[in-house]
Amino acid sequence: MRKNPIAILFLIVALLCAMTAITMASPMHRVALVYINNANTTYDPELDKCLVDNLNNNLSQKFDVIKDDAVVKKLADAGMTDLSMAERRDIMDALASDEYDYVICLAVEPFQRKEKFTFFTQGIEMIATVPCKIIDVKADRYIYNGKFVEKQSDSTWIGTVGNKSVALKVLEKVNKGLNKIIKEKIIANKENTMTNKEKAPSPNSSPNIK
Repeated sequence: MRKNPIAILFLIVALLCAMTAITMASPMHRVALVYINNANTTYDPELDKCLVDNLNNNLSQKFDVIKDDAVVKKLADAGMTDLSMAERRDIMDALASDEYDYVICLAVEPFQRKEKFTFFTQGIEMIATVPCKIIDVKADRYIYNGKFVEKQSDSTWIGTVGNKSVALKVLEKVNKGLNKIIKEKIIANKENTMTNKEKAPSPNSSPNIK
């Protein structure tokens, strides 16, 4: 039996319309990523990739993530180059012209480096400090305001240990802590908001009268 090409075409159009309707009914929430790297290393691009790629991997399926360098410039023009010192209102004012649902402010401070020697090995220890602020824009409140402080050391019997390899390992520890906060504070918050909207009565619905 030959399939009717017109029927197949109508089926494809119907599926596309259904997918479009679902997308329009549930728009992705927008997350602004405000990121500054103050580590001042020769391998800053690798550090940026480690942190930014991790955020994209964790959020991009549920959120529209935009790395907003314009906010960094606005804050710098106002004399705030240290994100940890910026107040929530300063950040919100810098975002005034954009429609975001959440803002993640992330900064990498200079690493603390210490050389470690034993009779048989030599190595280094590095401490990473990464201040982080997460703002719920619609509610105008912090849902996280703190910093991640992680330590990583490595040693070798022969040769030397590179700073970059240890720095990237310690940032992976930061990523684990950040991922936990994202899951608990952003993803869970969005799911709770969507659930509450579904439970809310329609404005056109009539109350049940017994």
